[in-house]
Amino acid sequence: MQAFITHLSKMNKWTNLSYANVATTSPKAHLIASEWAESLARGGAAEFDADAEKEGMMPLRKAAATLLGCASSDVCVGSSASELLGSLAWAIAPKKGNIVSTRASFPSTVYPWQRVADEFGSEIRLAPYDENYYTNPDDILSLIDNDTKIVTLSHVEYACGQRYNLKTFAKAAHDVGALLIIDATQSMGMVPIDAQESGADAIVSSGYKWLRGTYGAAVGYISPTIQSLSPGLLGFRSHKDIWDMKADRLEFPNDASRFEFTTIHFGAVLGLASSIEEITNIGIQKVWEHDIKLTNMLIEGALESGLEIASPTNDDERSAIVSLKIPTGFDTGEVVKQLQDEYGILVTNRSGFLRVSPHIDNTPEQITFFLESLRTILNI
Repeated sequence: MQAFITHLSKMNKWTNLSYANVATTSPKAHLIASEWAESLARGGAAEFDADAEKEGMMPLRKAAATLLGCASSDVCVGSSASELLGSLAWAIAPKKGNIVSTRASFPSTVYPWQRVADEFGSEIRLAPYDENYYTNPDDILSLIDNDTKIVTLSHVEYACGQRYNLKTFAKAAHDVGALLIIDATQSMGMVPIDAQESGADAIVSSGYKWLRGTYGAAVGYISPTIQSLSPGLLGFRSHKDIWDMKADRLEFPNDASRFEFTTIHFGAVLGLASSIEEITNIGIQKVWEHDIKLTNMLIEGALESGLEIASPTNDDERSAIVSLKIPTGFDTGEVVKQLQDEYGILVTNRSGFLRVSPHIDNTPEQITFFLESLRTILNI
């Protein structure tokens, strides 16, 4: 593990402590994606023929299945989490009733459901957050009733890094006949997730954050209990045999791949498969322990410097996202810019907090470097 991290840290110009924003792409994933693009530039379909295109999603489906502890038949591939959520929203299309989420959610977690609600007369219910963008789980649970059709959550909230117990919300949803749909873009690849044990009916994630892929590839877990849905987005891949191309019939595959509908960036897909394999080879539990070790250092150092932590720090709700409150008199955006311009450190301004999100490519020395640099900027 340490040799892997040291190798990566020597390759990069930047100290990227912002995996909740955009990852430093896995070098192997970048190489595979680049080689695929080069092969296409050399000869089009000569090196990526019909069979390769037909089977192009399988490496990622298998890799994601290993990560999530499910069957590859329960995994689909898309170009983004938003795309998969949009297709799910129109597939389920709840009539009347209500859809429960949080005001703290990343917008694309809620927007697809808002569009469907506008169309079919459903009610959107959003639990509030406090001054730290923290949402009391009981406030979410209190919105769920016998008219609830969907509970949709970000597994980890993007602003403060709050992590929800999926089993708790799966039970609450299922007890009233609702479905639990999870956006895991801010957790998959960082937090261990057992898709089947979680109880979630669907889990989606973009690949360019904690999974260390690049833009243009995403994965989704679709529980067998809802694999009979008709996807909201359709294309030539929607038919069970993509090369039996006839417009007068449509038979969906009998698994999650029915949500794969079109041609996407196969280089990004193949690269993401390799980066997920790197994570599973290390072990997702070891990745989680590494990330939490770094955030423990970060939290301890920030508190010693007199800074306030906006993120949950208890074991049940924490993640590798740590949001710091910048002292009065300093502009968070300017501090973020100064860290990048003067020190080559990448962090993010989110909701007025300085958000730090280290991952497996980072080292304790980089956390120390960040804390020293921040103290210099803030004169503390």
